[in-house]
Amino acid sequence: MERSDAELVAAACVGDLASFGTLYRRHYRLAVGIARSRLSDSHLAEDAAQEAFAVACRTLSTLKDQNRFTQWLGTICRRTATRLAECQSNHAPLTEDQEPVSDPALATLRLQVREALWTLDDDAREVVLLHYFSGLSHAEIAQTLDVSTDAVHGRLQRARRKLALVLDSPMQTGADE
Repeated sequence: MERSDAELVAAACVGDLASFGTLYRRHYRLAVGIARSRLSDSHLAEDAAQEAFAVACRTLSTLKDQNRFTQWLGTICRRTATRLAECQSNHAPLTEDQEPVSDPALATLRLQVREALWTLDDDAREVVLLHYFSGLSHAEIAQTLDVSTDAVHGRLQRARRKLALVLDSPMQTGADE
């Protein structure tokens, strides 16, 4: 039977590093998704997630409610990513490590989607990236953000509508050339 986050946190607090390792594996995608919603660079998002876990490991004993590990980790990750984003503004972003695209139209579409994501507010971008890029369910996102699954669904719907508008605009499609 799979141990709950609260059980893993309690075990990790008394020195069971394997329990913290399980928390890491269980929530790594979530942390990267949260960081990615604040950072334009996937490599930097992974760094932020790893740094957030390092902070969580050092300060785990300060977590008052062990049932709220994902929310607590999300907060740490957002703060870490925000700090790194402020530093990032002084540096050019790394190029994305994606498989080479032989179809120029697909490469253009990827760029347009990436740019459209940055037109969303932080909360909407976070939900989109957690769902579509990190593969988290509505329930997992709701637990992390401490909102209802209906709220997650609503945020995704609004974000999709805005993305559709941005991607259909003449500037994005080149229709006014």
